[in-house]
Amino acid sequence: MKNQEIIGVLNVVRRLPLSRMGNPKYMVAINNEIFETKTNASLGYSITNYDNKKVIATYQEKDKLYLLDVKKLY
Repeated sequence: MKNQEIIGVLNVVRRLPLSRMGNPKYMVAINNEIFETKTNASLGYSITNYDNKKVIATYQEKDKLYLLDVKKLY
């Protein structure tokens, strides 16, 4: 799948159950689109730093929309 980008305000919807390895996972919304952080991705540790901030996010669409990278826009 080709990676895509979206620009908008990121809002953390909720924290999802931890992975089997104990890593955090989140559900977030950007422009009313729902995304999840990938299982065991390091983004799960920093995603809350972007809550209510304007961001540019890279995502991949498989069975769900998965965030791959997030950068804050100034």
